[in-house]
Amino acid sequence: MLTQAISRQTDVNFATALRQARESSGLSQSRLAARAGYDHSYVSRLESDSRAPTRDAVLSLGDAMGLADIDRDYLLAAAGFLPLKVENLLADEPIVSEVYAVLNDGTLPGDVREDLRSAIRMALRQAQRAVTGWQPAPSVMTSAANAD
Repeated sequence: MLTQAISRQTDVNFATALRQARESSGLSQSRLAARAGYDHSYVSRLESDSRAPTRDAVLSLGDAMGLADIDRDYLLAAAGFLPLKVENLLADEPIVSEVYAVLNDGTLPGDVREDLRSAIRMALRQAQRAVTGWQPAPSVMTSAANAD
């Protein structure tokens, strides 16, 4: 099973991702097409970005290249399809992946899930403010200084 066959960037187009995966697999376009049950010209058109794949085609091509689940899911995403496992697209962000797993755990009580979502929303707002250079209004800063 081939791992890290394609760039794990969400902005890579399908043609580029397919070519990277095929080359990492050591397959020619003809051999990949034969393994996946397609004509050579189909793979060629996919790699030249002159044809869009079906979801089934992406899965067949991934299987023919022996891609790891995570690489297959990146290939699906590059083609504009939802991956089989969304968490695979979060692999480079382990904390986000952990949060995703916890929120999708059916045994987590609803009130705990909502508390976690609230905490995440608050942290996200703080990060967005830091990125945008948000500053509290002068009256808020004055009130805070007077409270000390």
